[in-house]
Amino acid sequence: MERLENFEKALNDILNEYDYLGKELEKLRNEGKNKTTKFREILGKKLVYSMIITIFKRYNLINE
Repeated sequence: MERLENFEKALNDILNEYDYLGKELEKLRNEGKNKTTKFREILGKKLVYSMIITIFKRYNLINE
């Protein structure tokens, strides 16, 4: 049971972080900073989270 709870917490953290990164990217785009290292770092992180979320969806672990 504890393992399931830990998974749920981790999944929630991943989804929250994905949303946060999206907002940060939008903020940087609005400031015209879409060529900066920070922008590219955040974009890379968001892509990794996107891949993780896609895997979870493939196994029906996330409701769309």
